[in-house]
Amino acid sequence: MRSSTSVRIDDEAKLVASEVLKQYGMSLSEGINLFCKQVAMTHSIPFELKVPSERMKKALDELEKKEGKSFSSIDKLREDLLS
Repeated sequence: MRSSTSVRIDDEAKLVASEVLKQYGMSLSEGINLFCKQVAMTHSIPFELKVPSERMKKALDELEKKEGKSFSSIDKLREDLLS
């Protein structure tokens, strides 16, 4: 027996995921179904989840706001990372 569900997916993620799944001979619906079956079978998420560190959260926030730093060389980048 099958049931229908509605899922909200980011447009770009949907497009990319559909293309990747197509390479495996699957539709997006089949990929989502496979994910759900893995969750049901293992009682877990079928990939590793990590909580981002404070440094990573800050970097992601800067990227979203387009406030990230730019560097003229690898040495300048390395210097900033090590400070």
